[in-house]
Amino acid sequence: MSNDWRLTIAEAIKRPLFRHAEVVAGHRGLARPVRWVHVLETADTGQFLNGGELILSTGLGFGEAKEKRLAYLAELIRRKASGLCVELGVYIPSIPADMLEMANHHEFPLIVFHQPVRFVDITQDLHEHLINRQMQALRDLEAYSRGLQQLSLQAAGIPKLLQHFQSAVQTQVLFYSPDVAAQYVPALPHAVQLEMTELMRAHFAQADTNDASVRFHALSQTKQLIYQPVMAMGHLLAYVGLILYEREADEYLLLTLDNTVSAMAQFFLRKMFAEEQTRAMENRLFDELIANRAMPEEHMRTLLGLSGSSKAPAYYTLIMSCEKNTDQTDDALPPHDLTAIFRSLLTRQGFRPFIRCTGNRFYVLLIDQKTTANARRALEKAWADMKRIAGQMLGADARICCGIGRVGKRLSDAGRHLAEAEQALAFQREATSPFFTDLGLFRLLFHIPTEPVLASFIADYLGPLLAHDQKHGSALVHTLRVYLDANLSKQEAAERLFIHRQTLYHRLEKIAELLGDDYASPERRICLEIALRAREWLQKEEGGVLA
Repeated sequence: MSNDWRLTIAEAIKRPLFRHAEVVAGHRGLARPVRWVHVLETADTGQFLNGGELILSTGLGFGEAKEKRLAYLAELIRRKASGLCVELGVYIPSIPADMLEMANHHEFPLIVFHQPVRFVDITQDLHEHLINRQMQALRDLEAYSRGLQQLSLQAAGIPKLLQHFQSAVQTQVLFYSPDVAAQYVPALPHAVQLEMTELMRAHFAQADTNDASVRFHALSQTKQLIYQPVMAMGHLLAYVGLILYEREADEYLLLTLDNTVSAMAQFFLRKMFAEEQTRAMENRLFDELIANRAMPEEHMRTLLGLSGSSKAPAYYTLIMSCEKNTDQTDDALPPHDLTAIFRSLLTRQGFRPFIRCTGNRFYVLLIDQKTTANARRALEKAWADMKRIAGQMLGADARICCGIGRVGKRLSDAGRHLAEAEQALAFQREATSPFFTDLGLFRLLFHIPTEPVLASFIADYLGPLLAHDQKHGSALVHTLRVYLDANLSKQEAAERLFIHRQTLYHRLEKIAELLGDDYASPERRICLEIALRAREWLQKEEGGVLA
């Protein structure tokens, strides 16, 4: 698509109705585009201008009065009009030097008619010309979109889409992604490509990855980069851009860019989802791990496609739970549709991800390809991005939790590390961190939930309170839990329980009577903390709720 839809002042004054017109000032602004034609005689009505209008005037509102004519011209310039056409005659026989000076200073085209003209004929002619060009531009844009659709149906790759884009905008276009090499159409010299790619890498690293709008970046005084992120489900995939030299972006060029970006996003989504359909071996691996079946090291390597002679890489296990409220609409996005997005996101963080989605859960095994000391930071960043994207897709009221196991060294131990991620997920409400290594003493609870010793431990430390609550319908166990969680702050505990402080005092006195006055001592407190969480863990186990 060309830019023929734009009518400049230089083109307008070549129309037959301007044959007796002369440009007397502002020659350097003749390339300004004309968006509309408007008759305006006084500066008082300048507020009705939107910018880009070619103004027609007889001088009736300002005549030869210096203050009025300069105020009138200054208002047009301030309102970003394209130019001014003045019919010389009774009201203003000639253009004064001060108006010529101001127009030249602001490169504002000032045109005079030496013979009377009908403004209605000019407006009708230029408006008809503008509308015809804009309609043609819309038809060109529609044809361009159809071409994009056809390329998509032919499974064309990024180069074909870029070539189609470049043929429409007739300027340098580019494609940049953190995951693959940058592409330029037409091709740039190797040294220029390297320089441009490095510039984009530095610039895009600081860009807001949540903003999908068009952005502008000045490369020099006469050259600018215009680009738009390619987003899918809130995840940044790439950037598509173009470089303009001594030219401003117009709405049709920006629409062409937007259509191209949409086609790119659809291309990436189809490609990622097609890849997901071919991961049968990966699904088999997780089915074995979830079922807690022991697998030999060599079998794990085969399923993961790792060389038998290579050193076993460090890895992490992650479980993500996405629970939606029952009142959500049926067209809410199924969690498994996020698998391809998560895979791209985790790969960008330096991991080789293996993902299995079952029900409302994602089971993830992450091979650490960088093997650096910043693996935890990368995991924290990946989890934050996964939670943000899942929240955008499933709604703000969705409950999204995560558990991350310890670093694994032997692949045959992956099932055990997946169980650690399960435990971290189960205690997500109690812990502020999704990492199993941060659970502290509560890591012990996962290994003995069915042992009699755990039930007897709970009975020994909480038995009197449980019996009292059951007999009297009180809430002493819950009160103790909140009181301990508040670090023995009576004011904070009362606020969390929504009761008066005096009521809390009575409950604490009863707890002391049943458990002993030393129940808050360090030794007794740690046992009570474990007993309270062990009881909740057993209740979750019995109810089948682990998150």
